[in-house]
Amino acid sequence: MANDLLNIWHQGELAVQQKAGTDKRMAEIGGKFIREFMPLQHREFFQSLSMIFIGYSDYYSGINAGIFFGALNFIQSPSASELVINTQYSLGNMSKEDLNIGDSVGLLGIEFNTKRRNRINGIITDISQKSIRIKVLQSYGNCPKYIQTKTFIGNVDYGEFTSTIATQLNDTHRAIISNADTFFIASSFNDGQNLNNRGIDISHRGGDSGFVTINAQGQLLVDDYRGNGFFNTLGNLFNNPSACLLFCDWHRGHAIQINVTSETIWNADNEDEGTTGAERTLCFTPIKVTLLMNALAQRQKEDEII
Repeated sequence: MANDLLNIWHQGELAVQQKAGTDKRMAEIGGKFIREFMPLQHREFFQSLSMIFIGYSDYYSGINAGIFFGALNFIQSPSASELVINTQYSLGNMSKEDLNIGDSVGLLGIEFNTKRRNRINGIITDISQKSIRIKVLQSYGNCPKYIQTKTFIGNVDYGEFTSTIATQLNDTHRAIISNADTFFIASSFNDGQNLNNRGIDISHRGGDSGFVTINAQGQLLVDDYRGNGFFNTLGNLFNNPSACLLFCDWHRGHAIQINVTSETIWNADNEDEGTTGAERTLCFTPIKVTLLMNALAQRQKEDEII
């Protein structure tokens, strides 16, 4: 029982589940939701996507968050435990040198128009000039909560990449963050054990525009509400506060990656308890901010922009 549980949830996840009071429910249902293979509907889902979000580790930034783009079937699933992703079109600055055989990666697929999302944790088993092959270690779905509906078209400016790096948020960064209704968190847990639940995750956060606020110290604050009780991301941050946030300006085709250190403030310890209904607040302190211009191969349809 104990060994089975530790192969599904790692120590960080278990610690946060216990603090939030979801640990007994997660012990009962974890094995039913988190599989070592993809059911057929997940394989078909991934093959239908036009973009997929990836958490990975690179030499310069540590943990990072990126995106691969493509047409229908740019992701293939040759078996229930493998995905092959065409990597020709990626978020502006991704380099082949950032990925290596044996690397742990987290993958997140979202259909923004139907609000379906599924996640995978795996390792890279092959890299070619045009693709990477992923062995699936964990596969599971997430609920549609907080996914903001979007429809995408091609970005004609994609490819005219420029990037700038800063250590603090400037006005351009702040505008992208303040207007965002969606962002992504890449985080990791690795205690050296060769278990399926070690490695890198990438997860989604969403809300109305302005749901991410910036305080006077330049820290990003995000209220965290009741969810599925898994606490994959918060469990990672419990043991390793380093993470990478990815904000996309879907209107203009730009993006910012923010390498951060993090703190989870529980409302029981917070003077503002009860004012927002949030159970926790995530506080992210930027360490490095990378602005990527024309980095998104797809942008949101103009008639959806308010």
